[in-house]
Amino acid sequence: MLDFKEIVRPEDWELFARDFLQQLGFFIESSPDRGPDGGKDLLITETIEGKVGQYQFRWLVSCKHNAVSNISVSETEEYNILERVAGFNADGYIGFYSTVASSGLNNRLKQLKEAGKLKDFRIFEHKLIENYLISIGFSTLLMRYFPVGYRTIKPLHVIFDKYYPLECDVCGKDLLESMFDDKMNGIISFVGRPISGNKKFVDDIYIACKGKCDKEKENEFRIKGLTTNNWNDLKDLTNSALFIKYIMATLNQLQSGNYEYTKEAFAKEKVFLLKMSQKVLFQMNEEDKERHKSLAEFGLI
Repeated sequence: MLDFKEIVRPEDWELFARDFLQQLGFFIESSPDRGPDGGKDLLITETIEGKVGQYQFRWLVSCKHNAVSNISVSETEEYNILERVAGFNADGYIGFYSTVASSGLNNRLKQLKEAGKLKDFRIFEHKLIENYLISIGFSTLLMRYFPVGYRTIKPLHVIFDKYYPLECDVCGKDLLESMFDDKMNGIISFVGRPISGNKKFVDDIYIACKGKCDKEKENEFRIKGLTTNNWNDLKDLTNSALFIKYIMATLNQLQSGNYEYTKEAFAKEKVFLLKMSQKVLFQMNEEDKERHKSLAEFGLI
């Protein structure tokens, strides 16, 4: 899904590792710098919750960017692990790789941990990193380091105080998040009474997975005497132009007087637009947030 060759220089891979780990909540104790690094690219710490208190756990981070050659990181590249960890008074070791760790390196790290010589280790390989980047809250990082991938993936953005899932009304699956694996996964459907003259009724709206869940909701409303009079594919609405067109069509319907929404249906439409915007709109930067805050303080929004 992501092409890690978008990051060209090894030093940029180290900067990406710093920003990525900071996003995960680690404290960056020592950032990448030029010149000999003594076998570490980063030193980071995290606070561990114990049974009777907290303590700091320090990690030595080693970054290897083999995306172009696509070869695994071997033991020969990661030499003297124990000496390097001890030399920086670290407790554990993190490998941050744009490919994967070789079986030999994985086995070596397991042996060191099982022997009690290394408290812990973690490997952030390309697939694990990718899974984080396409999840909620990482869109800014994705846009900065993977601009091509960002445009292709269309990550979820935290537009409001937190992320709000767009759930299927039948099975509860988050249809926004599932778009990363299932491109054409869901629909929004409008149901109403039969058309009376020029008047069209929207009595209810439902969100559902395509197929079984959609059929279940359709049958549920049919029993009530309501039929589907319109529907839209959620994937189509991730296209910004089609999303705007959808909003304009809704406004035109309301203004025309030929459509009548129930209070419940109109409320659901508004909630849908807000939730869908998390897939279409950009996340606010700090300047945007400050502007939003100042306008809110003056009651302008």
